[in-house]
Amino acid sequence: MKIVLTGLNDSPRNLIRRAGYGEHLDRRSGETSYSKRLGPGIFPKFHAYLAERAGGVEVSLHLDQKKPTYGMETVHSGEYEGPLVERELARIREVFEKGEPEDAD
Repeated sequence: MKIVLTGLNDSPRNLIRRAGYGEHLDRRSGETSYSKRLGPGIFPKFHAYLAERAGGVEVSLHLDQKKPTYGMETVHSGEYEGPLVERELARIREVFEKGEPEDAD
């Protein structure tokens, strides 16, 4: 699921980190992504990509339920839609608009 956010009061990198996401650099592609675990294990986790767009930033978010499996073909276990992804994207939007998570004191 993707949204474009505008009128940011800080860098997208700082804002996504305030939303609880850790930064990851893919050494093969050189692409930076961000993830947020939903429990003590590596999976499930939200996985976000940021891209500069005219006047703002595009946030692309999906939910990884388990490690991708690779065999003869690439299989990705990401959920790109649904209530969990929608709620998390709304939470990210709030952080980007207000500059802090809703529950921050």
